[in-house]
Amino acid sequence: MARETTHTVTSGAADPKTNMALYLVFTVTAAFVAAMAAGLSLVLAIAPWAMFMGWLAYFSRKPSPAEGMRTFACVLVGLSLGACATIATGMLGPVVGMLALPVVVFATGTVVIATRSLPMLNNLLGYFIGLITFFESHLEPTLSALVELAGATGLGSLAGLVAQTIESRIRGLIRA
Repeated sequence: MARETTHTVTSGAADPKTNMALYLVFTVTAAFVAAMAAGLSLVLAIAPWAMFMGWLAYFSRKPSPAEGMRTFACVLVGLSLGACATIATGMLGPVVGMLALPVVVFATGTVVIATRSLPMLNNLLGYFIGLITFFESHLEPTLSALVELAGATGLGSLAGLVAQTIESRIRGLIRA
């Protein structure tokens, strides 16, 4: 039996009804980290929206460094599958016409959905975030495009880790 594929815990998860101050601290901290990551995206000339796809991926499972790395690996595979799907669609188009996209989506979807039984890399949402990120970028399927998108989503995942780590440390200080 496969592990649960989505287990979301978001940064700033303090209950505003029971601890408004903590809720505000977590909210402002996450917003600040997101703003810094968006600014860094601009400085590095990478798309902020792609960085936020990495942030989204990081929080698609219970946030932890180990789970974040596994999810990022799924995103990277998804990006690569997106590039391959783009190439395959272009190659099949002249042969099967309008059926090229459905055929490629079927094949790609089969591969991604089959990963749900993998012991470590079974985050379907991570794969689909990678696919969506590649397709939305409208970049040519090149190694440089993959590196650019991997860097952007990696920055977002790192920002998610930073926000989650700060929250965890604050919670630790409160318990101490």
